[in-house]
Amino acid sequence: MGAPKFAILRTQKLKHLASVNRSLKHSFREQDTPNADRSREHENTHFGAQSAAEAQAAIKAKLPEKRRKDAVLAIEYLITASPEAMHSKTREQQDAYFADSMEWLKERHGAENVVYAGIHRDETTPHLYAYVVPLDKDTGRLNAKKWLGG
Repeated sequence: MGAPKFAILRTQKLKHLASVNRSLKHSFREQDTPNADRSREHENTHFGAQSAAEAQAAIKAKLPEKRRKDAVLAIEYLITASPEAMHSKTREQQDAYFADSMEWLKERHGAENVVYAGIHRDETTPHLYAYVVPLDKDTGRLNAKKWLGG
């Protein structure tokens, strides 16, 4: 019996536009990323925006004009599986795993709130990352607690 295989879901609250921008620059490889292999960068996939500036503009456009000073502007999701699980999958199986993950995010938050997503294949373990504006459709306000708890 091989090593156990796990799904991995990480979230990060981004409360400032500067934090969103830093994270997006990493996602688009617009800053030095030591853990990424530049020769494999062409294998990465972007859904929606094609640059950090474009993704940032899409996030800003979704934000309500009035919001709390400490509001979470975006939730960054990282979805992957254990290295053993991801490397045992074919490219098609990985794509299906990430497509299922995107569907889950869209069902959970509303497709209109999943502003940008991508797949990094230039790091050790392929992973999906997505940026969600945590708009509560019932109130029209930002509400990360609804999805992430306290």
